Amino acid sequence: MKWIAKLNRPWLHFILLGAVFYQLQGALFPEPKPVIGPLSESRIEALQQQWEASTGQQLTPENKARLIEVELNGDVLLQRALELDIHLYDKVIYQRLIRNMNFLQLAQGKPEAELFKQALEMRLHLDDTIVKRRLIQVMEQKLLADNLPSKPSAPEIKTEFENRFKELRRAPIYSIEHIFFNREREPEVTSIVATIKNRKLDIEAARYLSSPFLQGYQFTRQTPRQLANSFGKDFVLTLEQAEPIENEWLGLIRSAFGLHYVWVSDFEPSRDARLEEVEEKLRKDLTYEAQAQALKAAIVTLREDYDVRGLDVAARASKTKEARQ
Repeated sequence: MKWIAKLNRPWLHFILLGAVFYQLQGALFPEPKPVIGPLSESRIEALQQQWEASTGQQLTPENKARLIEVELNGDVLLQRALELDIHLYDKVIYQRLIRNMNFLQLAQGKPEAELFKQALEMRLHLDDTIVKRRLIQVMEQKLLADNLPSKPSAPEIKTEFENRFKELRRAPIYSIEHIFFNREREPEVTSIVATIKNRKLDIEAARYLSSPFLQGYQFTRQTPRQLANSFGKDFVLTLEQAEPIENEWLGLIRSAFGLHYVWVSDFEPSRDARLEEVEEKLRKDLTYEAQAQALKAAIVTLREDYDVRGLDVAARASKTKEARQ
């Protein structure tokens, strides 16, 4: 058999053995994964300070672990983005680095392409916070595009509606106008209100008796939350406890600014929401949640390509939280 004789060649045996050893080497001695983390103490401290400044609360171990995990996930995304050379082709990063070179007064009439190349050689893209955020953002978009979840179905939207039925209850809607009395004029309130009633003044005529009010005098189709932005929570609480009647004076209500003689133009009491009213909101909420979960799962999968150090803090905090529960 001639073909067997042809295989009996030392050089061919050498090539085959080499290929086998190469495969065994890859299986038995794989290349080490790129190391991500752990976060430095100064970086963790900065995260803690940012949290406490923004929330006004002390950082719990569980929240600290979550911050560390999010930060490490960002580092993983940044590393993969750099490996994919996203910084070489993204227009936002290109313009940012050109701007940085001009700010450093290194342009000297050079063309933008040369400036961009010099910025990369100076590794400016690794030190700029905005560039890093952009790389992470683009990488998130890429992961989400590769793992896009299906759109919420009608049954899922209906189930969400049923689960959030109380939460989705429609707030009362007020259309009101008012006459304002600042604290200096409060002694006049009784006589002015009597004048309005005796002369049967409408709101437009009565408005001439008002003190100036910066937020205005007419508030159309306002929720309690919107009214609270203009008058404060105490005003809204009194308004909600009253029994407003359309096209009638409601009475005097105090706010943080003074007294308000309130006219009710229109009132829609609180009621249960209808599915068709909130369907679009529920669809958006479900879509956002599904995308967030898909992105989270994709990042967890991506982390397998790296030696991510420091996640043990998150794992310990999670176990502690489960033990408490």
